[in-house]
Amino acid sequence: MNTLQNISDLFLGNQGNRPGVPERKGHLKKYESAFQSGEYMMLSFSRVDSITGDLSQVDEDITVIMPADQINGKPYDLRYRAQKLEDVYCVKVTGIDPVRKVVYVSHQAARLEKRPEIEAELKRYLSKKEKTPVVVKGKVLKIQTKMVKGEPVDTGVWLDLCGVGIPAFIYVGNWKRTFTETLRGKASYGDILDVMVLERVERKGMYYYSCSRKELVQDPWDSKELEEKYHKGDIVKIRCLSKRENHWFGEINGLDDIQVFAEYPSQRHNFAIVPGMEYMGTIYYINASERSLKARVFQALSLEQIASENEIPAEEPGDEGPVYISGEPENQDSGAEEV
Repeated sequence: MNTLQNISDLFLGNQGNRPGVPERKGHLKKYESAFQSGEYMMLSFSRVDSITGDLSQVDEDITVIMPADQINGKPYDLRYRAQKLEDVYCVKVTGIDPVRKVVYVSHQAARLEKRPEIEAELKRYLSKKEKTPVVVKGKVLKIQTKMVKGEPVDTGVWLDLCGVGIPAFIYVGNWKRTFTETLRGKASYGDILDVMVLERVERKGMYYYSCSRKELVQDPWDSKELEEKYHKGDIVKIRCLSKRENHWFGEINGLDDIQVFAEYPSQRHNFAIVPGMEYMGTIYYINASERSLKARVFQALSLEQIASENEIPAEEPGDEGPVYISGEPENQDSGAEEV
């Protein structure tokens, strides 16, 4: 287990606490030493080439370059090149040009060296008769969606397990203990999660590790805050998540992990229920032991009212958020292309 933890910390630790970040002194000796010994270095980059996607940083009189295909083993979508500057990379020095004072490094080379160690540890734990829960870190790569009756539905999250390029997937049902209607706003590229490895799945010559997160997070129905904060008769703000024929499901403002069962407005309240819109309503039933929360709405909030009450501007253009893809987990080429 120490091997899994140590390598995860090396590749997925936060920028502020990762060990061994080299001092930026402009000389070749430290790079030559790392090149000869095969030692890993921790580097961040300040520039990205808009044409090639190569990352670079200037270390006084030395330029350190990581080619685009040496980040994850193949060129990446240049639309997301800014994301690459946000990461800190565990790299190996792969070449030095002393005349031009250019150092070439590779994150992919470091990942490929450590990946077999992680795979061996996972195989050892998963092959035991009495399986001990294996908890490791994973980096969120993409949210996977598929079309259902013309509507996009989130089916899960692709991860880079331990940061060494091992594909892993969390089905939406294993995200948390309560029902998850959508993963938007709950998982974003670069998030580091603790996950439990369940099994290795092989399909069509590809493989990934099926993981779960729900065992590691608190069941919101067990929280004392729920009973202390919400009561029958309380007026609350509810955002519509999804509609059914005779009712709809919503999310109470400030209560993100529990869905409220909501009735459609009565005839005297003439307004439509639209997914994504917010409404004022009254809680008429709450029972934590039954996992039940019900409400009726009586007023629709306009976009202007929502922005005014939250004191924030409407969504800014250019905020791309997480990357969404289509396809099933077995399609690893589309589901885990960043791994």
